[in-house]
This record gives sequence, structure tokens and C-alpha cells, in this order.
Amino acid sequence: MSRCRPTAPASEHGLSLLELLITISLLAIFMAAVYESVISGLRVANASDEREAIRQQLANTLDLLIREASIASNVDNAEDQRFQFDADLDGNGTTENNVNYNVSSGDLQRTYNGITVTLIRDLSSLDFNFVDSGGSTLSTPVGSQPTRDTIRVVQITVTATNDQETISLTSAAYLRNNS
Repeated sequence: MSRCRPTAPASEHGLSLLELLITISLLAIFMAAVYESVISGLRVANASDEREAIRQQLANTLDLLIREASIASNVDNAEDQRFQFDADLDGNGTTENNVNYNVSSGDLQRTYNGITVTLIRDLSSLDFNFVDSGGSTLSTPVGSQPTRDTIRVVQITVTATNDQETISLTSAAYLRNNS
């Protein structure tokens, strides 16, 4: 008895060229969709990281300004975009002069001992509001020294804009301000 093996239909021998091309095309479409999703996710993550970096920079700068202003012994200049005062920053009992915060060309700068450092670039706004010992807001610029001596609270708002999103932080310093 001879044995014959039945021949398999053509479809069981493997993939035809047309089936292979369809499979590769579908795989390419799927991979393109996955790639676009990954790229979109990375863009969102990067934008979030940038916003958080700006928020942290604003918070650190505001914290520095509040700490230094809270030990101000004399206010030399009190304007909308500038605040200059005397304070004992190193704690040695001697009051250093000319601690100066101001906005120049959109950058928040701090000048101390003749050295100017840019704290924040491309700042949207920096607002100082000065409150006297009676709780009244003083109009800026606060002109005369006797009036500047009554400043007890400095309310500070820093604002930055990134990709159509505005980040704004506000705090207040309670001055020692001798009078």
C-alpha cells in the first residue's frame, strides 16, 4: 500500500506577498499612532516641567526677597517696580546699605555690595504695595523719608508668563524698619 500525502491548499503554505504587504502596512500605521502618542506625551511633560521650573524660580526669588525685606532697618526707595532698603543680611550687627530689587528690561535684578545679579529673566510684572503702621496702603512712589519710615508691610507680587499661561505668586514681608 502506498501512502500518499495529501497536498495542502496554497493558503496553508505561508503568506502571500499581498498578505505580507497588508500586514506591514497595518503595522506601520499602528507604529505611527504609537509614535505620535509618545511624542505628544513628551511635549506635555516638557511643558509641565517648564511651568514648574518657572514656578519654583518665582517662589525661590519671592522667598529671598521676603527674608531680606523682613530685616530691613531703613527703606531707601519704595516704588512700583523697585524696592531699596538697608539691612543686616549677614547678621554681624552692621547694617549693609543698598540692597536693591528692581526690574530692568523685564528682568528682576538684585544689587547688593555693588554686584548685580539677575534673579528672573522675562518677568511679566513685579508689584510692590507698601502699607504703613496704620494699615493704609501708601501711594507709590513713597516720596519722603518720614513717610518711608512708616512702612511696615511690603506686599510683593511676581508674575511670569510662559506659553500663554500666567504664573503669579504673592507674599508679604513685615518690616522691622526703624522709625
